[in-house]
Amino acid sequence: MTKKVAINIVMGFLGVGKTTAILHLLKQKPADEKWAVLVNEFGEVGIDGAILSAESGMTVSEVPGGCLCCVSGIPFQAALSSLIAQQQPDRILIEPTGLGHPKNLIRTLTSESYRSYAELKASICLLDARQLKNPKYQQHETFNDQCLLADVLVANKVDLSSDIDEKNFYQFAKKMLPKKSQLGWVENGQIDLAWLDIESDQSRQSITAHKLHSHSSSHSHDHAHQHSDANTDTSSEQLMKPVKLEEGQTHCAFENEGMGYFSIGWLFAQDQIFDHQTLSQWLMTLNVERVKGLLITNEGTRVMNLRDQVFSEMPTRALSQSRIEIIHSDILNKQTLEQGLLACLSH
Repeated sequence: MTKKVAINIVMGFLGVGKTTAILHLLKQKPADEKWAVLVNEFGEVGIDGAILSAESGMTVSEVPGGCLCCVSGIPFQAALSSLIAQQQPDRILIEPTGLGHPKNLIRTLTSESYRSYAELKASICLLDARQLKNPKYQQHETFNDQCLLADVLVANKVDLSSDIDEKNFYQFAKKMLPKKSQLGWVENGQIDLAWLDIESDQSRQSITAHKLHSHSSSHSHDHAHQHSDANTDTSSEQLMKPVKLEEGQTHCAFENEGMGYFSIGWLFAQDQIFDHQTLSQWLMTLNVERVKGLLITNEGTRVMNLRDQVFSEMPTRALSQSRIEIIHSDILNKQTLEQGLLACLSH
């Protein structure tokens, strides 16, 4: 019998460090195993997939623009089936958008369609323990359900956390039933490789089932994504098609909305060079929930992140284009933001 492909979901809310955690896992990959990564993002321009590809050197599969709870039908299944057929991996790591509910994704992966050749292993949820003091997170259904559905619950960024945050995390985790298979208290996404082989506890799905049923009408409304390049063609090829610049374009913007959040992402041609200092300073003036980008600057290529007004960056490999995305819970002013970005280009 052919060995089944092991699948792990690495989930968590916006900005908790999922991409960093996956990069850490990829560095621990056994030499005799072949792994693949499938990424879905809320926005259209595919930042996380590009970061994973640039930092790991791997080809990363993407289901762009939306959340996997919506697209766990044809687009997701087409992407997953294609990935398995073409790469024949031993393990697949799936990174869903931080705004997506994982219930339907887990249901799809444990369905009869995949049971014969794929096996869902531990689902891992990362959180920032500091979030547990914020009512915005405590009362957010998706945040709580991501934590409930996880077999492994991991507090990340603990180097920024206090003793009170640590106490809150373990109290929060202790209340969850079934009991977590593993708890983690880590920094920089340093997930233990052994956690991937923990068995998935399917009974966790029943915990959130009644909530999903009772909210089914509002759920469909909240997930009605609006795309800047809306098209009536809903074939898997159309939904999976990545955004790109047309010939001669220096830049282009792509918008999305859903789950009470809004995003605008931009692609910039390779010859559009950002002034590093001007861009960094401008980003730190933004009062938004999340900014992430892969950018070509006059000081080299950079991965840039902004979350809760905390800015960070690191160098990365050469890029064929720049991409940046802004996510916020209020409507974003595209014209103002684009003017700000363009003003950061070197002249």
